[in-house]
Amino acid sequence: MEWDLSADGPFGVLISRKTEDVIVYQAKTTKAHQAHIILHEVGHIVAFDLAGGRPPGAVERSCYSDRDERDAEIIASTIMYQAISMSRRMRSHGLDEPWRPSVYNSLVLTDGAA
Repeated sequence: MEWDLSADGPFGVLISRKTEDVIVYQAKTTKAHQAHIILHEVGHIVAFDLAGGRPPGAVERSCYSDRDERDAEIIASTIMYQAISMSRRMRSHGLDEPWRPSVYNSLVLTDGAA
């Protein structure tokens, strides 16, 4: 969910509920940065699930440990790298159109133009 977050606050917030996770990300930044923010928060979800549990409710960025932040950054960067790499491979084989809307753009928030 895009939101005008305070410039001196976090760029993204993960709110874990019983039946859903909500990611709030900074509206006033580039699309590429928004994508990284979202994937960073997804990284927290993945890392928590792999560790066997998540903190309840909203957790401010300052509440995460350095290790949690590092893990989320690694996961975000890995997902972004794989999405870009897949897009390039598909394009090199002339298969970019079927993949573009569903894989690459859904991860990097583009408008369909590569």
